[in-house]
Amino acid sequence: MKGRPADPKRKKRGTGHRPLAGQRPPLELTAPSLEPPEPPATLPPEGRDMWALVTGDLIKRGLVQADLPLVEMLVKAAVRSRQAGEQIAREGLSITRTSKTDEYTTLNPLLKLEKDSAATYLRLAETLGLSPAARVRLGLMQVAGQSMLLTIAERVARAVAAGHDSDR
Repeated sequence: MKGRPADPKRKKRGTGHRPLAGQRPPLELTAPSLEPPEPPATLPPEGRDMWALVTGDLIKRGLVQADLPLVEMLVKAAVRSRQAGEQIAREGLSITRTSKTDEYTTLNPLLKLEKDSAATYLRLAETLGLSPAARVRLGLMQVAGQSMLLTIAERVARAVAAGHDSDR
């Protein structure tokens, strides 16, 4: 036998895997609120509409309190990407810099910020099931389950029909 030997005093201490009767309070299930939660104070004002949109969509699919930091990061990433894109539109893709000896042109550093923010947004959207690919994956899982049910129902219907035909 692999692993640690059984502790002979464990039963006496009551530290087994199963809780003793009356140790845990009964689980209270409450219906989730259908109102979007208030946006956090750290959220930029430009992201408040997106917060309401995203949380409103996720509430229908079981948004829990633990998901809210992810939603906040998602909204901040979207806002930062949009802000960087607007700044790039004003300044251009390349900027001119001056050193002690000469003047040179380089890529706008906001391009990296825009790219990184967009990548963060996409990762979080995928995690939260907000991207088209994530919705397809979730839908395919549901379709697979429904497909199995339909297959079983069709087989039962054929078996019943075959049983009725053999009775004649």
